[in-house]
Amino acid sequence: MATKEMAFAKKVKNEISLNSYSKEEKKYVLSGFARNGGSFSIGSKPSLSLHTEIACVAKLLYSCLKECYSLAPTIRYENVSRFGRGLVYEVFVEDKRLYDVMEDLEIMKDGIERIPPSKGLHRKSLKFLVVGSFLANGSVNNPSSGKTSYFLEMAFSDKADANAVRRKLNSFKEEKTMLFKYIKRRDKHVLYLKKSDQISVFLSYIGAVESMLDFENARVLKDDMNINNRLSICDSANYGKTLLVAKKDVEDIELVLSVTPLGLFDSKTQLFIEKRLEMKDSNYRELAETMTEEGISITKSGVVHLMTSLREKAAQIRERNKK
Repeated sequence: MATKEMAFAKKVKNEISLNSYSKEEKKYVLSGFARNGGSFSIGSKPSLSLHTEIACVAKLLYSCLKECYSLAPTIRYENVSRFGRGLVYEVFVEDKRLYDVMEDLEIMKDGIERIPPSKGLHRKSLKFLVVGSFLANGSVNNPSSGKTSYFLEMAFSDKADANAVRRKLNSFKEEKTMLFKYIKRRDKHVLYLKKSDQISVFLSYIGAVESMLDFENARVLKDDMNINNRLSICDSANYGKTLLVAKKDVEDIELVLSVTPLGLFDSKTQLFIEKRLEMKDSNYRELAETMTEEGISITKSGVVHLMTSLREKAAQIRERNKK
């Protein structure tokens, strides 16, 4: 049986966890991971638990704790059968010095008061704070997959942390920059990129150069294929039908919005309306994929249901206008 191809996000994390870091850089990698993927317990013997599905990441975290703070962590693992996760590694340390460590990492004071990052946001240390954050709760879709769009994200435990990192990353003034957007998803605060060139810049920034080159090669091949597919579809009846449906959808939505402001709809309907008006040549499946990638989980059937509801409202408005 052939070995299953490593998910692209795991490939990226493998690569950056194997990079060389100085003692000071490891401190900020640890800070980024612990504040977004760690569990800290207080008491006479405080403990810190860090979980990851990647062995190389576990070894890096072990090295950070041992080299930066002379702690004696252990690495444990368990086989988790749910969701096909497989092995999950836990880097665990129990030491009364952890109170001082957590304060030095700008995470928590006295085990209770959360500390916002300060030194970690300085230009020279930000990269490593971001590396740790991505290792803890980062993801990027495979550019070779069948999905029509690109997506990279980092999830933060604290909104203030997410916005602070976002402001710093978005302030870069080099020739090629990143423009992260923010969305709240359940109890997480997510920064995300959807433009392929910005994703490449980010991968290069965190030191995933090999993955960035793979991403670019796959993107070029995929974009060429998509262009050829689009040209073929333009000659087909299916694409023409999609355009006609979209035209009618837009007319109905604009009529409804002329009576009911966008802000009065629920968040799912609001996002659908925005995407339908923006993506006028997309079918309902593509709309569902885009909404899901932006944090609103929905199927193609769910999109059809939302549009049907809006279409009925438009019909009621037209009926009233006749009277």
